[in-house]
Amino acid sequence: MSRGKPQDRVTSAFSEGLRSCSKEVQHYGLCLKATLPEVEKGICEREFQQLKACWVKACRASLARK
Repeated sequence: MSRGKPQDRVTSAFSEGLRSCSKEVQHYGLCLKATLPEVEKGICEREFQQLKACWVKACRASLARK
C-alpha cells in the first residue's frame, strides 16, 4: 500500500493540526494581540506550549494513519 507523496502527507498533517487545535490557535493569537505592539519572546509561553503540544499530537496522529 502506498503511503502517498511526502508533501501530501505533510499537508494533510498540517491541515489536521489546524482543525484539531483551533481553540489553542485562537488563545495564542489573542494573547499575542493583547500584547501588541510590545510582543517579546516568551510573553505568551503558556499558550504557545499548549498549542505546540496539541499540534504535535494532531500531526503525529495524522501521519500515523497514512
